[in-house]
Amino acid sequence: MKKIIFASLFMLVSVFSFAQEEVAKPELRPTKDYLVGSFADNWFISAGVGFQTYLSEYYTAGSIIDHFSPALNVGVGKWFTPVMGVRAQFSGINARGYNLLSTPYIDANEMEDGAYKMNFYYMNLHADFLFNIHSQFYRYNPERKYELIPFVGMGWFSTLKDGIADNEFAANIGIINQFRINDRLDVDVELKAAVLRSAIDGNPAKRINVPASATIGLSYKIGKEKEFKEGITPETLAEVQNKAAQKESELQNQNDALKADQQRKNDELNKALEQERQKNAQLQKENNDLKNRPQQTTSTGSTTKGIKVFYEIGKTELDDFNSANLEYIAEYIKSTNRKYTITGYADSSTGGKSINEKLANKRAVNVYNLLVDNYGVNKDLLSIESSVVDPQGLAPEMVRMAEVK
Repeated sequence: MKKIIFASLFMLVSVFSFAQEEVAKPELRPTKDYLVGSFADNWFISAGVGFQTYLSEYYTAGSIIDHFSPALNVGVGKWFTPVMGVRAQFSGINARGYNLLSTPYIDANEMEDGAYKMNFYYMNLHADFLFNIHSQFYRYNPERKYELIPFVGMGWFSTLKDGIADNEFAANIGIINQFRINDRLDVDVELKAAVLRSAIDGNPAKRINVPASATIGLSYKIGKEKEFKEGITPETLAEVQNKAAQKESELQNQNDALKADQQRKNDELNKALEQERQKNAQLQKENNDLKNRPQQTTSTGSTTKGIKVFYEIGKTELDDFNSANLEYIAEYIKSTNRKYTITGYADSSTGGKSINEKLANKRAVNVYNLLVDNYGVNKDLLSIESSVVDPQGLAPEMVRMAEVK
C-alpha cells in the first residue's frame, strides 16, 4: 500500500516538474491574448463535498439509495495559461452497492435480487489535465462569471476494509463548472468518473466499474499573480502599429524640414562665399594696380601718390588681405626716408558725426601701428590725421579707408 502511494506521489511530482520546465522562466512571454508569468503564479487549492455512486454489473440490485454514499475531494493545481492547467487531487471516501457473495466487501446477511450489499472505503489519488473551453474559444476574460473546464487524468484507486486491500490503475474524466465569486475565490460544481477494472471489488468478471461523483466546493487562488495579464490583442497590436506609423511620419517630416533648412543655409553660405571671392578679386586687382603704378618725381625729389587700404563698415581693424598691402607702402617709406601722413576716413552718409570721427581716427591709428610694429617703419616719419567726408556720388565703401601720402 505504501509503495503504491509513493509511486502516485512520484507521478504527480513528475507532471508538475515537466510543466515547470515549460514555464519556469520568470520573464513575461506575450501571446495574442495574455502574458504568461513565472512558475510561482496562478496556483489554486480546492476542496469539495457531495455524493457518489458505484456503477457496476449489479447496479440495478436493491434500492437506489443503497448505491449512493458521501464523496470528498481535496486538490492543488496550477494554470500555466488561461487555457491549460494541471491538478493533483485526492478523492474518496466510501463506495456502496451490491456484489457476489464471494467478494470480500459484502454483508452476507443482506441480500437483494440475488446480490449482497457491498460497502468499502477507498481513495483515488490522481493527476488531471485541465482545459478551459471558454478561454480557448471565447478569449481569456478574468471577469467572466462562468467557465466550463473539462479534464482527463490518471492515478491509483485503492480499497481498504478489514485489512483487505487492493489497488488498480484508474483513468479519470470529468467536468468542472466554475462560478466566479471574486478575484481569488470560485465555486466549483464538479462531475467526475473513474474507470477501472471490476477486479477492484473482488469480482472475477472481466468488466469495468465506474465510481462516479458530483461535488460542490470552493477553489482559492494562491501565488504572486492570481490572474493573467492582458497581452498583445489584435486591437492593441493595431494601435501600436498605428502609433509607430504616425511617429515614423513625424520623424520623416522633421527630417525633410531639416534637410530643407540645411540646403537653404548651404545656399546662403555659397552666395556669401561667392561675394567674398568677388570682393577679394577686386581688392587684388586694385593692389596690383598700386604696385604697378610708376613712381612720380617733382623738382623736390620722389613722391608717392596716396595709397589706400579699405575697411568694412563700422570696423577699425584691417583684414588680413588689406594688412598685407601695407608691406609695399612700408618698404617705399623706408627707401625714401621722407615723412608721410596717414589720414583715416569715414563716410558721413552712415552713422553720427561723433562716431564717424572716432572711426576715422582709429583707422589712421591702426595703419600707423601696423607700419611701425609689423613692418619696422620709423615712427618719426609718420603723422596722423582723420576726416569725415561726403562720398559725393561714390559708393560709401570707397571712403571707408585710410590713405598714406
